[in-house]
Amino acid sequence: MVKNADLEAADTTEIRAVKLIGGGRALAHADGATWMIRGGLPGEWLRVSPTRRRARIIEADVVDVLDDRHPARLDLSCPHADGCGGCDWPEVDPRLGAELKITVAAEAAGRFPEIADRIRSSSITPSPPGYRLRSRLHWDPTTRVLGFYGPRSWRVSPISQCGIISPTLAAALPSLTENLIDHSLMPVDLEVIEGGGATVAALRPGRGGPKSIPERCVPPAAECPGIDGFHRLTKSSQILPGWGMEQVSMDLPVPLEVPIGSFFQGNRHLVPWLFERVAGLVGAGDEPVVDLHAGVGFLAAAARWAGRENLTVVEPHSPAAAAARRNLPDARVTTGSAEAFLENNADLPRDALAITDPPRTGLTPNLRRRLIGWRPRRLLMLGCDPATWSRDAADFIDHGYVLSHLELVDLFPFTHHVEVLAVLESG
Repeated sequence: MVKNADLEAADTTEIRAVKLIGGGRALAHADGATWMIRGGLPGEWLRVSPTRRRARIIEADVVDVLDDRHPARLDLSCPHADGCGGCDWPEVDPRLGAELKITVAAEAAGRFPEIADRIRSSSITPSPPGYRLRSRLHWDPTTRVLGFYGPRSWRVSPISQCGIISPTLAAALPSLTENLIDHSLMPVDLEVIEGGGATVAALRPGRGGPKSIPERCVPPAAECPGIDGFHRLTKSSQILPGWGMEQVSMDLPVPLEVPIGSFFQGNRHLVPWLFERVAGLVGAGDEPVVDLHAGVGFLAAAARWAGRENLTVVEPHSPAAAAARRNLPDARVTTGSAEAFLENNADLPRDALAITDPPRTGLTPNLRRRLIGWRPRRLLMLGCDPATWSRDAADFIDHGYVLSHLELVDLFPFTHHVEVLAVLESG
């Protein structure tokens, strides 16, 4: 029961969280309203502060846990939790909270009951904290703060005791901040990637800042201990001259070069595991493999390690595609969109494996239509949003594919986000 549901008369309300919903918030019902509570966990009796009301839907944030504390809730959450939006589950222990992500993913797939049921019965591989090998931070020259944006705001929050960035980046934060104080009087974003014992940084245009980064904003090497290269990026992630290394090398069974600004899976703990897992799902065989969202070739390299020799990789970002050519010299590499590739290659064999790893928005309707028209024998799908992944998978299932494998991977601890790894086979 809500003790006071009049938002204008009270700053806080006491309410019982019922369950988790897609998006990672807790659901509650009281006095004819549906509450969606950021920071709540199932079964908890909470004091919450309403933040927005739309008809009979009230959004709120947790102020305090009054009773029935969930076992996955940390005794001491991140000291930056109240002001930082880098994580939306800073209060959830990654070891104990991974199972909660199964519920969140199933709720996100609720439009497709059969897929949601498969998710509920799936396994999940958890991750330790300090996982980020790629980070993008924001610099506010007015407050002299380098960090993540706050929740639902453009205010930059400090992250001196952050639990998701690496120890290497945490140690470099003071010198990076001093460099930005000395060299950048404008809002910029700082991108960092680590691999093979090296760390490379770059400045890219930030919100409210210049369209291009002046060369003078790059600090000299002598002022950057622990950084092996420092560059500038355009809005399209093209590398502009700076100094030192432009890429790092990921130590995998097939070594991969990753330029600063190119996409790569961001979890240092699970990247080797995911590489081997994908190789196992691909398996041995002679069927050609077409990676439609290749990046620098991570998933295609796993297929190569599984013994596949007939590889085609497709990537629209030219620096990543160039890296894929170097990483997989025997593969056919196309720079362009997956849609354009399928439009220009109408004679692809059906006895093939297609790999998809799209952004959070999922596959475009055009790409789904072209994949269904091609009808490869198998689809290996990696999706970072269960809602859009389930929409895409349901479309393939409606056209005769069978979901033969599904599991979840917690590449994003301290957030509600979870990766779906699945295989569909043509019936």
